[in-house]
Amino acid sequence: MDFLKLLSHLASADTPTPAAADTRRRALSRLAQTSAAALPAALSLALAPPAQARPTASTYDALRLALTLEYLENEFYTRALAKPTSFFGSAATRAAIQTIQSHEQQHVALLEGVLRSSGGTVPTKPNFDFTGSKNGTQAASFPDVFDNFDTFLQVAQLLEDAGVRAYKGQVEFLQADNFLLETALRAHSTEARHAAHIRTLRRQRGAQVKSWSSPTDAPVGPAAVAAQVYANEQTTTQLLPGPRLVPFRESLPINVATPPLPLDAILAKVAEAFDEPLDGPSAEAIVGLFAY
Repeated sequence: MDFLKLLSHLASADTPTPAAADTRRRALSRLAQTSAAALPAALSLALAPPAQARPTASTYDALRLALTLEYLENEFYTRALAKPTSFFGSAATRAAIQTIQSHEQQHVALLEGVLRSSGGTVPTKPNFDFTGSKNGTQAASFPDVFDNFDTFLQVAQLLEDAGVRAYKGQVEFLQADNFLLETALRAHSTEARHAAHIRTLRRQRGAQVKSWSSPTDAPVGPAAVAAQVYANEQTTTQLLPGPRLVPFRESLPINVATPPLPLDAILAKVAEAFDEPLDGPSAEAIVGLFAY
């Protein structure tokens, strides 16, 4: 299947039918702005108990954060699409960005609908400044973001990578409702494919990046910004909320390489296949880099 058609399929599948929405409205009314204390606290994985206090959030908090991130991404691509095709280098690349923006727009509509159906308050969309200057009140991190396509792709990578990790971080607060859980996982899948496609576009333009987060990726933007977006992104281990360590050493795949790879090399390859969840406050702080 064509890659962009696959993305469109995943995004369109996010939108519930009117009948399904009516059924969900009754169920969601129980969840609107529910406190975290009334919800299951953690994924039921056979892992060691948390060594520190778990973060607290409600279903409403998780949905509100997801919508704010979608506002951020949708606004970013919408502003870029106001530029002429020459900004993107080709009509095909502009079409790819248009496809990604349409997915973000669908996610916004879906999350707004879920919140309204549940009786929750739809958050106000922040004011965004993608240069990072907070409307000219501080030095810009990406002053040419809408004049230089390579800078645009750097910011896109930061936003998409953060979005992928943020959805993963909120899953534990949505697991009480299968509809919300499936919706979040579908959106997470779509965002992950966006991130991979943006990274591919960057690599085609000479940037040293893999299609997934890797310690071999070239630095993106100012060090302070990248450090915030990729904080706790592990390269040889995998962490779940808590944080709790996934015991890779006890469940490594069969070593089929010739000659066999050393243990640390296998661990690095396995860990690169996952992103660490991003907690709510960290995700909010990343949104704050581009909001004022």
